[in-house]
Amino acid sequence: MIKRVNININKEEGITTMKKNNLKMIVATSVLFLSGLFAKEMSGDSGISSAKIAEGMENQSPQISVVNINNVAYWIGADGAYTTAGSPNGTQADYPIFTGGAIYASGMLWGSKVKDVVQDDGSLAGPVGQDIRIGGSAYRHGMKPGRIISDANGKTLGADDPANNHVWRVRTDYATADLTVDAANYYSVGTGDVTAAQISTVKGQYEFDWMNWPAAWGAPYHDVDGDGAYDAAVDVPGYPGADQTVWTVANDVPLIVDANGDSTGYLDTAPGLGGADAIGIELQITLWGYAFGASDPLGNVIFKKATMHYKGTPDTPDGATMDDTYFALFSDPDLGNFTDDYVGCDVDLSFGYVYNGNRLDGVFNGIYNLACPAAGYDFLQGPVDTYDADGDGDSTNYLGMTSFAYYGAGAAISDPDQGSYTGSLQWYNLMEGFLPRPEYPTQVPYTDYITGEITKFALSGDPVSGAGWIDGYILPPGDRRMSMASGPFQLALGGSADIVLGFAGGMGQDAVSSVSVAKFHDLYGQYAYDQGFSLPSAPTTPAVHGIAQDGSVALEWGSDESAVNSTELTVSAGFEFEGYVVYQLPSSGSPLSEGVKVGTYDKVNLIQNILDPSIDAVTGLVVDAAKQTGTDSGVQRFFSTDYDEVRGRPMSNGVTYHFAVTAYSFLPDNDGSPFKTLESGEARVAVTPRDLNPGETVYSEMSSDIEVTQTGTSNSSVAVSVINPDELKDESYKVTFDTQVYARDINGDWNKVVSRSAASTSDALDCGASTITATAYASASVGTIDLVLDFTLSCADGAWIDGMEMTFPTGFASKVNSYGVTGVGNICSYGTDSGQNCDNLDGTWTGDVLLYGDDDRTGFGAFESSNTFTINYTPADAGSWDLPLAVDYVIYDDHYTDVNSDGVGTATAATQNFEEKTEYHWNLSTASGTVLLEDQTFISGSDMYGGASVDNNSLLHYNSAAAVTVDGFHINVTGGYAAPEDFFGFDITRDEANAALYGASIWDMTSYMQQGWALTAKAVDTYGNGLTSVDYLQRDVEVRWVGEFVDEPITTDAGVVYYGANTDLPHSYVWLSGSRISPLTDHPSPANPGDGTPFRVAVPFEVWDMEAPDGPQQIDMDIYDRMQGYNSGDTVYVFNPFDRMYTHFLNQPYQQDGQYVSGPTETPSDWLTWNVVWWDAQFNQGDVVLFKYANPIQAGVDQFDFTTKASMTAASNDVSEVSVYPNPYYGTHQLEASRADKYVSFNHLPMDATIDIYSLGGVFVRSIVKSDASQFAQWDLKNQYGYPVASGMYIARVTSGGEEKVLKIALVQETQVLKYY
Repeated sequence: MIKRVNININKEEGITTMKKNNLKMIVATSVLFLSGLFAKEMSGDSGISSAKIAEGMENQSPQISVVNINNVAYWIGADGAYTTAGSPNGTQADYPIFTGGAIYASGMLWGSKVKDVVQDDGSLAGPVGQDIRIGGSAYRHGMKPGRIISDANGKTLGADDPANNHVWRVRTDYATADLTVDAANYYSVGTGDVTAAQISTVKGQYEFDWMNWPAAWGAPYHDVDGDGAYDAAVDVPGYPGADQTVWTVANDVPLIVDANGDSTGYLDTAPGLGGADAIGIELQITLWGYAFGASDPLGNVIFKKATMHYKGTPDTPDGATMDDTYFALFSDPDLGNFTDDYVGCDVDLSFGYVYNGNRLDGVFNGIYNLACPAAGYDFLQGPVDTYDADGDGDSTNYLGMTSFAYYGAGAAISDPDQGSYTGSLQWYNLMEGFLPRPEYPTQVPYTDYITGEITKFALSGDPVSGAGWIDGYILPPGDRRMSMASGPFQLALGGSADIVLGFAGGMGQDAVSSVSVAKFHDLYGQYAYDQGFSLPSAPTTPAVHGIAQDGSVALEWGSDESAVNSTELTVSAGFEFEGYVVYQLPSSGSPLSEGVKVGTYDKVNLIQNILDPSIDAVTGLVVDAAKQTGTDSGVQRFFSTDYDEVRGRPMSNGVTYHFAVTAYSFLPDNDGSPFKTLESGEARVAVTPRDLNPGETVYSEMSSDIEVTQTGTSNSSVAVSVINPDELKDESYKVTFDTQVYARDINGDWNKVVSRSAASTSDALDCGASTITATAYASASVGTIDLVLDFTLSCADGAWIDGMEMTFPTGFASKVNSYGVTGVGNICSYGTDSGQNCDNLDGTWTGDVLLYGDDDRTGFGAFESSNTFTINYTPADAGSWDLPLAVDYVIYDDHYTDVNSDGVGTATAATQNFEEKTEYHWNLSTASGTVLLEDQTFISGSDMYGGASVDNNSLLHYNSAAAVTVDGFHINVTGGYAAPEDFFGFDITRDEANAALYGASIWDMTSYMQQGWALTAKAVDTYGNGLTSVDYLQRDVEVRWVGEFVDEPITTDAGVVYYGANTDLPHSYVWLSGSRISPLTDHPSPANPGDGTPFRVAVPFEVWDMEAPDGPQQIDMDIYDRMQGYNSGDTVYVFNPFDRMYTHFLNQPYQQDGQYVSGPTETPSDWLTWNVVWWDAQFNQGDVVLFKYANPIQAGVDQFDFTTKASMTAASNDVSEVSVYPNPYYGTHQLEASRADKYVSFNHLPMDATIDIYSLGGVFVRSIVKSDASQFAQWDLKNQYGYPVASGMYIARVTSGGEEKVLKIALVQETQVLKYY
């Protein structure tokens, strides 16, 4: 860390002699040089010492605090004035955060012609000799902490005791945020060095101020309930919408009183500023910022509001006024090295700024290897234009910046005098836009160096283009000051004025282009003001943990559920979470702009390159540039690498690497928005790779898989991947499954239920038993009812439906809001070009009659399968839903056969029903039953309900890598819950020998479902009867072609040639239940009873259930001959190998007689499972066809179990593996950060160890005592007195407990390295 000396520069008299002397000292020592660049200190008496201010950082009444929520760190004291005690640079504002200083000091001042003394004639005037009075703070602080205390009539009694006041600071996410970066900045340490105690102190202060927010004193808050009064239980402390707020209140009233108005002391601070008497001003200052990342313009801006209440002193008479008042901002900018600054102003932006006068800056370019930034202030809102100074006739609008003045330390135009009344007169001249000297009432204007014209806006040119009057023409680069003012305005006693400022910084490619960037960022500050500071918030900063591994590092930010929810679930003004970005940084203090982007993990939604306006640092033009470059690779909350992207080499154990993680959002509806994406503040983490510490055992590395065992029958799996080995537990877990039924109530809410009311069914006649049922449900559209009409197609001989007509009660049509087909059944799949009747498919109303299709008897109807129709209506009686509601229907057969068989009946909806739906979930719990994840719906790579499940517990499981981290691991389930509807594939194993003899067999199989002839291939849908149990339907079925047809066919008396199965070869018997082309009574099989009833036939194959509980089991089959005719001259095969055969598997242990009568109807069809359509079955003996059916996950059947083991560290004193790197040490090594940072590193040390170092001659050199969890310790190559050791051989004796190891270390210091040519 760079040490600083306090250089006492006497700015009270505008003298720079000491500064010059100090610059001479730079030659003597680099320590003083760096100190001079970083800091300067005033000796003026502010009434509050720096020591007291520093002490305030450690208690719940801090006298200084900082806004540091984004890329700016801006400090303030409890008296509303500047402080340099907080920043490591000894400045008020640092920009970018963790780098150099930008503003040494700034203050809010006002100057006025105050009339508060009663004259003999009763008029009011100023005190004798004080026509002008100045208040506020510059180098001298003319205010003290505390509010003005008044009586019930508003009369000032005195000032609150400063001891009762501090700087209040709140941030909205303090309870859940990772405060590492905040605490590191607050305590001026690296993010890797901040302690848990420091973080706790910062959090504690936030909590204290949150719970004790001084809203009653005027501190701002978000009035959540809109009642105009602060309620700590409801309202939100801080500036409304801001992510962080700092608030102070100060005054200039000398008399100090208690709450009752009784005097307790006296402290007159006002004259210390400019020698003028106190006016009686209470100044409330609010600083606030938004948690945008450094890449967002608003991440480089903070805001400052000053509310000036003119309350007067106890002696101020009624009617007192502050006339010709100006409000001013004084600033002493010290941009890096304070001796080379320029300043300027942009009149159109009301922006006054500082930039570097030299091409390079000793701090930013020299120390941080950064381009020097620019920074400044914007008068976003001045006081009300009470005098109509702009002449527009409106005395209610706000003034902007009305003057900009500059001066330099030690120059002809120097600081106003402090502590004397001449200083007040000089300040007033500056506020009115004149030179400070000669003092008021003499006024000498600034003259534009280029135009020669008088101006109130000095240095208003453009340093980027070089146009106009810019700094450098009159004065060389130096220690500049600037003053920005707004006025004049009038303030009466009891009145107030609000002034809003923005502080903006920007970093370009060089000192001048940084001005363009700062102005660009300032435009967004103006946008924020124009929007009333109603701004979208960037995502919450992730909570990141570092994981050290052997030769690599990992980051993980998914373990903290509340932090993840806060980052990803919050939608701010339409901005939705989109992804994460991982950066590697050169050092702990490097700004994000210096980092290397090493990973982007965003949603898979085609949103990749997000363009936002950006400033081109070279031209100064605003262009669209890629703000985020997504990859559509999916969200993940972890990162690992073994490569150092900053240095371009593999990582090394013992070296600390620095990373940052941000989250970014996207505005989908971004038309007209000035930006489309927002990036959070960064979470920084430092990780040092290492191998195992002595005594340490790690059972599972990051990204390794945990072994999982399955109980059950499903074709599913559970993958458990280690994400954070440090969080694994000694625990056993189980993944279980459940189904949950929900019903939607009349309010549209889904509630868990056990069962629903039974729906009424129709009293139907038939079209082969085709029916319509009616059920009334509460609709999702609140106040309306869904009448669901379920049409079941059941027509003999393959007939379809031309149409259906439904007649409703009189007047029903007038209540209908919408109607339509809501089922998934096939309608007109062949199309009109094939001759199919596709007329009137959307339905038409005639009075109260709804007709779908028609009654044309076309023979090729449109309605090919069962379906659902939904009619939404508004009931006349909301209580009864107008039930019961009877619907008469006619189902028009399409006359495919010669028989018309219309379905006629009445469907009645009689009961109120609440729509049900069933969800399938998986759950993770410990083996003992503690639930960790509940009702999860992400399976097989996606959310099976598309984010629309009732509880939406898998909302953040966007993709497999985005699984929720639980106890250090991720879990993903692959499989499915749905019972199979058909085979999902088949495998054919051909007999190679027979294929070589007879040619390859030919196979082509589908199903009724695949052909569009049924909703599923289940027998219940294709045959009208069969099994519905998933236990049977999930089993794979194998057809083994074990035999052949007979070599010599028989010829029946009817002249039909018939090939049956060769029963001398292996064969089986199946049921032949029907035929299409010819009647079954004419089938040529000798086994045909001739009465048209099913009969058994021998076939050259066997059917096997391959997943029966006790192993493969032979089962049966039913076959239907679709294409063969049984007329004279026809050739018939028992199983047609050349054209369609319709089959159904019959899943019962095989019996040759086929008498399976134990089912509900006591017929074999009770046991049918699946339909298969065989288009080609040109087999060879020995072929096998395996039909594969999905094995779904079944609640109560399937379960997955696994166990994790936590890493452990046993007490160890093992020093046998201790080594030194590098050894020998030859001048320097690649891991040293600088030539001043010399060291060798001892590795593999136990927790407690002592290293004693001796010269080869036995002289004691140094002792290093280690007592921490790290395995590393460094020797800085210095002896016990802090002096560098000489080159040579050294002995290191390492001891721990009773263990000892002795090492030799060879050192060659850099100045003694021999050069070879």
